[in-house]
Amino acid sequence: MSTLANEIPILPFTNGAVAVTRGKIVKVSAGTTIVTTAATEVTLGVVINDCEASGIVSVAPSGSGAIVFVEVSASGIAIGDNLVPAASGQCNKSTTATHKVFAVALEASTIAGQLIKAVLSPSYIILP
Repeated sequence: MSTLANEIPILPFTNGAVAVTRGKIVKVSAGTTIVTTAATEVTLGVVINDCEASGIVSVAPSGSGAIVFVEVSASGIAIGDNLVPAASGQCNKSTTATHKVFAVALEASTIAGQLIKAVLSPSYIILP
């Protein structure tokens, strides 16, 4: 799978105590990045390359409009679906008012764990 070409700011952060892989959605906790666990969390961004525990991780920031690969937690995501954080740093689609959208799907998903293209939203959106 190739890397997408984008002119976006890539931010370096200290990764937490667990290794992360490309496509994981992360947040900040105690000064390090950790993977998201719920649709109600505000994301920092998406990991763009694999990183070992406590290493320096490269993150495409939420709100940047970047096109990135994100790891999905389920099949059934369609092009144009709003994406929200899910368990284990994955994402899922949502139409729930309390969920925080961080991206829009540019590809459909067919299996859990798949990497699909998504565009990071200009800012997170709370659905009506």
